[in-house]
Amino acid sequence: MASGFVYLRPTQLIYFRCHGNYAEASAKAWRMMFTWMEKQRLRGVVDRGYGLAHDDPRVVPAAKCRYDACIEMTSAIRPAALDGLGHQRLPSGAYARKRHVGSHDGLADALRHMRSTWSSRHGLEVSPTRPVVELYLDDPMYVRPERLRTDICLPISFASDRIVA
Repeated sequence: MASGFVYLRPTQLIYFRCHGNYAEASAKAWRMMFTWMEKQRLRGVVDRGYGLAHDDPRVVPAAKCRYDACIEMTSAIRPAALDGLGHQRLPSGAYARKRHVGSHDGLADALRHMRSTWSSRHGLEVSPTRPVVELYLDDPMYVRPERLRTDICLPISFASDRIVA
């Protein structure tokens, strides 16, 4: 697994949002997105997906956790096709990144490991103002599960940046 730090630029996204525990909410949101993409003939055209996990499930009740399955807004998407989709801007900033290769079933464990090791090792804090971002680099329709590449991006800030009143 490749790891390091990355700066994510602000990017215009369209999305489907689902609530609930992330395993179920993410699967449902991506089913909705893939169905919509197939209707729009975008499956295989869009080169990356963004999964945004807005809430920390250790703090927020599972039923209230928000997950967005997103793709970049492009000129190839007809305005009439956007009905029912949300629009948002990917929050820019510094992220700790770890490449996961394999089934998406392993993402939750990889994220838990990142949360528990990165902050203590690097003097960083998880930023509460930005979501965890999963960058899906491969479409599961075209790539076998054991070869899927996903970059898990944990929003970070330096512990010394914290303002104490």
